[in-house]
Formats: sequence, structure tokens, C-alpha cells
Amino acid sequence: MDTLQYIVLANLFISAFFGLYVLLLKKETFFQVNRVYLLSSLLLSFILPLIHTNWFGQSAIAEQIKYSVIGKPIDVFATGQATESHFTFLQIISYVYLLGIIVFSLYLTIRLLAIKKILFSSVNRPSFSFFKRIYLSESNASNQLICEHENIHATQWHSADVLLMEIVIIFNWFNPLVYLFRKELKNVHEFIADEGALKLSDSKKDYAMLLVSQTFETPINNLVNSFFNQNLLKQRIMMIQKNKSRKSSKWKYLLSAPLIVLMLILSAATIKKTSTMLASSPIADTTKKYKITIAKSPIPSTNKNYQGPVFTAVENEPTYPGGQQKLNAFLQQNIKYPAEMRQKKVEGKVFVSFIVEKDGSLNELKVLHEPGYGSGQEALRVLGRSPKWTPGIQNGHKVRVQYVLPINFSLKG
Repeated sequence: MDTLQYIVLANLFISAFFGLYVLLLKKETFFQVNRVYLLSSLLLSFILPLIHTNWFGQSAIAEQIKYSVIGKPIDVFATGQATESHFTFLQIISYVYLLGIIVFSLYLTIRLLAIKKILFSSVNRPSFSFFKRIYLSESNASNQLICEHENIHATQWHSADVLLMEIVIIFNWFNPLVYLFRKELKNVHEFIADEGALKLSDSKKDYAMLLVSQTFETPINNLVNSFFNQNLLKQRIMMIQKNKSRKSSKWKYLLSAPLIVLMLILSAATIKKTSTMLASSPIADTTKKYKITIAKSPIPSTNKNYQGPVFTAVENEPTYPGGQQKLNAFLQQNIKYPAEMRQKKVEGKVFVSFIVEKDGSLNELKVLHEPGYGSGQEALRVLGRSPKWTPGIQNGHKVRVQYVLPINFSLKG
């Protein structure tokens, strides 16, 4: 799985988890559980695409290689290979993405420096907390409810959640849902702190009036936990007045389990598709067109020369004309290290499967595994132009043989 696919899957999972939260969980008063759900779903969105990646790739390759004649690995080096000078669409997207990361990183740095300046400033500002630091304005210094509210933010490390969310936004700035995700997480923080502070209050109405009395104060920074926040006033008052959710409503959180299973299936399906997608398009050749398939078993051909059983073990294995050294030279001289793969310093092994027919031609070429960036397509392109091989022999007769050739793309030096 390449970086682009990983980012797409991670953001798709974030969207799915967030959709479940908005539809079923947002209105529940299990505030601590909601916090755990939001944080865990955020982390799972980046972990799930990685689970089974190696397992699936290895098992898929092993399943097909197990029943094939395996050739000796051939190294293809980047040294001396020509590279493309023009920008591809994917490269442009990558540069825009990296530019966004830089801009949002700088923005976060500026806000963190602003908080540092505020902490050492003597100017009277609205009450807030940031990690373990609690600041109470002169007018609120004696208010026990406000002090308890900010103390809950500090002791439960709500600022760590906020900072984690900001880091997620840096790398996923293009997804509008991550900003809504951040908003909901900050809302939950306030609900948790209000719930704790209410234990010291004699009346929910009095606490609500306290919120209204100074809620028009301007928040100093969206990274800190401010007691007064006009944007959250309505939601906070509604949650204060709302009756507690019944414990039986917690079953809704179990719905995330089948959602996780679906995500794992999608991840596995994406990995499988990645291993074979480049092999699904025909190879251009001036003399012959080869059919490439992603099927696990060979597709019968209408050509009489291509009919008959396919062997996976024979007395005399098929060979390239001239032997292994000639095959090495043919591939090394003709395969061009993909430009983007070389620029990103990516190395990896491509496993190409094909059938050596009775007449020595190569048929049903397909990629079992590849590191991406066009490496599989390049291997297929060159093998599609291979001269006819010496066919395999079994019991004195020429036979069709399933063959797997590993090609190692390596950055030399």
C-alpha cells in the first residue's frame, strides 16, 4: 500500500467513525465514553489501514507462488537509468499536499508561541487552562465553579487531546470532516468539565446563568480551554439541562465493532487491488497483444497452442534463450527504473507470473506483488517483448508451465 492509498483510507475511516458518532452517539450524555470513542476512533483510523498489510500481501503471493515454477531473482538498478523531467499529476498533488502540511505546521507553531506569550503576560484575560497551567482572571479568581471547571480540563489532560487533533489536521488538512471532528472533541471536553463543576453547584439554572453572564468574552486562542465560549453556549446549556442517558443506550457504541470489521475488509481489498491493478491493462506491443488478468487461475485461451493443462513442476523447466545470464541482461538493459519511484527513493520487489506456452511464448502475464509507482507495469512492458523461451518438458513432451519471476528494483550506491 502506497502513501496515497494509506491517506485516502485513513480519511475514509475518520469520516465513517465520525458519521457514526453524529448519527447515534453525539446526543448521549456519556461524555467520558464519547471522549474515549472520538480519540480511539481517530487512532484506529490510522492503524487499521496498516493491519494485515504484510500478512495479506505475503499470503496472496504465497498462495500463487506455491503452485508455480519460481525463477531466480533479478536485480534492476537505478544507476544510469533515464528519468522523466516533467511533473506528473500525482507529483503536483503531492507537492500541494506537502505545502499544506508546511502551512498548517507553521500556523500551529505560531499559536503555540502565542500561548507562551499569554502565559507570561500580566494582562488580565478570560479564564482558561492549558495542560497543567490554570489561569483565572481577576473577576473569576474567587469563583469556585470556574476554578473547578478549569481544574477538570487540566487534570484530565484535555489539552493533549486538542494538540493531538491539531497534529491530525496538519496531515489531513484537506478533509473538512477533521475540523468538525475537532469541534466535537472540544465540545465533549466542555461537557465533561461542566458536569464535574455542576457537582459543586446548587442549581443547574445558576450555572447556566454564570455561562451567559460572561460568555461574550472573546476566546484568546483555540488551543486553550476557555470557560467562556460564545460558540458553545447553546450546546453547553442544553447538555446541562438534559436528562442523563439510560445505561441501556450504551449498546450503540458496540456498532463500532462491525464498522471496524468492514474497514479491515476494505483495507485487505485495497491491498489486493493494489497488487494487481497495473496488470489489468493490456501491454502495448507492435507484434502481439498479451492478455493480462488478475484471476488467480489461468483463463483458457481460444488459441490451440495455448490449450492444455498447466504444470507447476516439470522435468525440464522453461528457460530464456541463452540462459539465466541472458535473461538478466535483457531485463536490466530494457527495464527503466520509474522516475517517481527513483525520486522518492523507493525500492522493492515485483513478482510477475506468466505461463510459458508450448511454443515458448509468454501468456497471461500478471503482477502478484509490487511496491507501486509503475514498477509492475514496467516489468510487464518489458516481459511482453521477451523473445520466445525454451518451453518446459515433461515426459518428453512440451508442456505449459506456470512461472513466477521475482524482479528486484534497487537504488544502487
